[in-house]
Amino acid sequence: MAKVFNSLQRRNLSEQVVRQIGLSIMRNDFKPGDTLSSEPELSLQFDVSRPVMREALKILSAKGLIESRPKTGTKVRPRVEWNILDPEVIGWLYEVGPDRSFLDSLCEVRLMFEPMTARLAAARASDDEIKTIEEWYRRMEAGVKSPESYIPADLEFHAAICAAAHNEMLQKITETLTTSLQVSRVVTSHLPGANLAAMPLHRSVAEAIHEGDERAAEEAMRKLVILTTGDIQRALERKESGTEIN
Repeated sequence: MAKVFNSLQRRNLSEQVVRQIGLSIMRNDFKPGDTLSSEPELSLQFDVSRPVMREALKILSAKGLIESRPKTGTKVRPRVEWNILDPEVIGWLYEVGPDRSFLDSLCEVRLMFEPMTARLAAARASDDEIKTIEEWYRRMEAGVKSPESYIPADLEFHAAICAAAHNEMLQKITETLTTSLQVSRVVTSHLPGANLAAMPLHRSVAEAIHEGDERAAEEAMRKLVILTTGDIQRALERKESGTEIN
């Protein structure tokens, strides 16, 4: 039996359609290759106009979630074809997850480029950039017991290191990963003791950059990413076992 969607409130209609269908795909209500109802049928289910539905399907197609072709209709695309770095796709994955496969991939990517980013920052950071990195470290330290304070400071700490590396490609990669990194921080931030345990390595990274010690900066960042990877695994295991993370 075809999935039936509920009608929507009368505002941001295309966004609401995109969200409902997107979440359904994330929840595996639809499998790769499944055909959605026709555009007229979907318009009736959501109680929206054909132009609104057409716009929503266009957005979902741009995110790589669906593909519309004449005669064959609108089909769900395989996960490998999703725009996995799209902020909304990331948000939906987290909302129905968090998604272990996605977080594992993120940790692997971080391990590939963040240690070298720290090394470059140690070699290239200006005095002002070093001060910025140290200021964000102090804010992390002050907010270590409050995820609401700690997460933004942690993200800014790593962003400042990336800026200090003076590599425009790394800068764009970091910007693209911002939502993904925020999701990973949310997963680990409520794990008891995780933030506090990570502080010495954050300090080691900041100190190595201050001293211009490229090798120490790279090694400290590598250890930090590995620690974070382990924290994510522990957090997911707690969630899967039904243990609350406060």
